Amino acid sequence: MKSAGKTTEQLLEEIDALQAELAEHQRTERALRKSEEHYRSLIENIPIGIYRNTPGSQGKFLMANPAFLNMFGFNSEEELKEITVANLYLDPDERRVFSNTLLAQGSVTGVELLLKKKDGTPIWGLVTAQVVHTEDTAEATYFDCTIQDITKRKWAEEALRWRNRELALLNQASQAFSSTLELDQVLAAVLEEVRRLLGVVACSVWLIDPETEELVCRQATGPQSEVVRGWRLASGEGIAGWVTKHADSLIVPDTQDDERHFKGVDQETGLDLRSILAVPLKVKERIIGVLQVVDTETGRFGTKDLELTEPLATTAAIAIENARLYEQARQDARTKSLLLHEINHRVKNNLAAIMGLLRAEQLHASAEVRPAYQAIAKNLTNRLQGLATVHELLSSSEWAPLPLSELSAQVIRSALQTLPRGKSIHVEVDPSPVRVTSDQAHNLGLVINELATNTVKHSLRERDTGQIAVHITLKDDTVLLKFRDDGPGYPEEVLQSKQYNAGLELIQNITRKTLRGEVSLCNDQGAVALLQFRSTLP
Repeated sequence: MKSAGKTTEQLLEEIDALQAELAEHQRTERALRKSEEHYRSLIENIPIGIYRNTPGSQGKFLMANPAFLNMFGFNSEEELKEITVANLYLDPDERRVFSNTLLAQGSVTGVELLLKKKDGTPIWGLVTAQVVHTEDTAEATYFDCTIQDITKRKWAEEALRWRNRELALLNQASQAFSSTLELDQVLAAVLEEVRRLLGVVACSVWLIDPETEELVCRQATGPQSEVVRGWRLASGEGIAGWVTKHADSLIVPDTQDDERHFKGVDQETGLDLRSILAVPLKVKERIIGVLQVVDTETGRFGTKDLELTEPLATTAAIAIENARLYEQARQDARTKSLLLHEINHRVKNNLAAIMGLLRAEQLHASAEVRPAYQAIAKNLTNRLQGLATVHELLSSSEWAPLPLSELSAQVIRSALQTLPRGKSIHVEVDPSPVRVTSDQAHNLGLVINELATNTVKHSLRERDTGQIAVHITLKDDTVLLKFRDDGPGYPEEVLQSKQYNAGLELIQNITRKTLRGEVSLCNDQGAVALLQFRSTLP
């Protein structure tokens, strides 16, 4: 049997081929549907946002997966059809830049964009996108994009950057405070850095005047700072006064709603201050003032600003207290210096006046008593001269401990000024590190002057030259001073305490009663006196 020129066998073969082709097509369709279902399931369940939109800065949404809808707060894809992609950008111009870049490059990877949710909440997204073309056109058909929510990471990075800036400022402030005690310079530098870091209008430091209890602006930075500097507020007046009274930090979002705000400064400077952050300056729980940060915008300050300002205020308070103590120490030192100068001046004048009176009495004494009187007056004058020498040394050292060797040399030279014409004594005082207090110096000056005067009186009777040697040592905490001359030595009666000698009696009394020491006399190729007393210096 034939049909249209084909045999039955041929027709049957074509039918079999068509059936096989149909079966293959059905299998392909089933595989495709399964693949599409898998792809759809993947898109719907993946935690990364996926969306498709038309090109351009005002592109329309074509699709979005549940993760994207949830990320931006939409209930369905239908809601997206009512807006453009640019509506999700905080800055619409940024959408235009992104779209143009994508069209120019064909794809972008890992672009960080600051977007906003449906309710306006900011959200950071990490976006990867590519341009898709249809087969019959070279024009971009749509953009396929993925987006990850990186808001927490960005906030953490921002918090870290803020913390680093905060630590850098605190470190800078600490270094500045410790580098100098010129408080005004340091406060001005730190306040300017705070103003720059927080981006505010002005900062100031107010300190309590201990005499009046008023708050005085010690330093300020920003517009009209020269007007604010030195301003006084009554105790408890203004925001700063409230903070000092309650010893607590305070954030004022809007000064127009706060009756505590003192508007006198605003009126004088012409600044409409709306936000204030004030932190008390504390030293050992004692309030000494306030660190204040101000701005012309409302609601300007938050907890992060407070967290930065409070530790800075602590550092500033310590620096302020140190500067005050330093200034007080300088004042005390000046007062002490003036007092010592006055005392030294009066003592020197009094000693000179007494010596002048003694010389005048010597000149005008009657002939009957003149020889004996002159001897007594001369001895007194010599002793006063020794005291004057010691006083001059102590005055020059501002009453600090004196080297005993230097003290001995100076007092001996003073005593030798009474040598008769043509007589001389060579003096050797061994260098020694031993020092004595001002009280010990005065008493030792009298003793050494008496010993040197004794040498002048007795060792040159039958010769023109002599020698004095002084050797000073420290054994444990005992000072040993050996004074020797090369004269005839002490008479035996003196060594055995059988003959009274006023000078030696003075030496014995001063050494034992005042210096709490001992003195011993002997002869060894001349007169030798050994003083022993306890050192009171460490």
